[in-house]
Amino acid sequence: MYLGVLVPTYVTPLVGTAPACLIVTFGLFLLFNILFNYWSCVLTSPGYPGNFLPAPDDLEAGTDFTDYGEGWRTCRKCHCGKPPRTHHCSVCRKCVMKMDHHCPWVNNCVGFYNYKFFCLFLLYLALGCAFVAATCLIPLSHPHGFGRNQLLMFTFVLTISILFALSLFIGWHVYLIATNQTTIEFYGNRMDAKEARIAGEVWANPYSVGLRENFEQVFGATRSWGAWLLPNRRKPPGDGMEFPVNPDAVPLHSV
Repeated sequence: MYLGVLVPTYVTPLVGTAPACLIVTFGLFLLFNILFNYWSCVLTSPGYPGNFLPAPDDLEAGTDFTDYGEGWRTCRKCHCGKPPRTHHCSVCRKCVMKMDHHCPWVNNCVGFYNYKFFCLFLLYLALGCAFVAATCLIPLSHPHGFGRNQLLMFTFVLTISILFALSLFIGWHVYLIATNQTTIEFYGNRMDAKEARIAGEVWANPYSVGLRENFEQVFGATRSWGAWLLPNRRKPPGDGMEFPVNPDAVPLHSV
């Protein structure tokens, strides 16, 4: 509808060929980033500690993963070590490092290595919806408006609806990144904070080390936040098994 109807029938006659080309170029830039981040999220492993730790058969008798350090546990289902912030996915049947959730839309877990791509996919998809919806408004100034093409109205309503839903989802994940939590950790942290209030104590997330540092743990260190939005395949800093900790924040329970 955008390339076949909106641009040739409404946009080009109203704004001219050169401005229409610029508008389409920007739209193709958004489309490229949508597809790049979507497929990167689909094809990138979220990170499985079993790929980096000794296999159960190779361990010496009596070895306990809790000896690896504070916050380490042993998964009873896959018999693998569970570093801090790692959770077992019942769909993947594996432990996933810094697991946020299992996403059916990408047929993959969203975890340490692909969380950046997931968030950027949501962002660019929302921008793409806003871009198409704004372009659909151009025919409103056309003498025929939407009257001769109901599919344009459907496209406008569809993109606005998706944009609204995505805006809520993006806001949620921006909050999680800013506070250095995953979706799974958020609910556990709420319980810890509630218990701390009952005990008359002040609870703080031990992994929250500052706003910019929290974002850099997901998108990587850079001088300009704009660089976070550019397509790249760089891995997030760290190994997904150890994370910087705020020494002034002590949790009630291991995350």
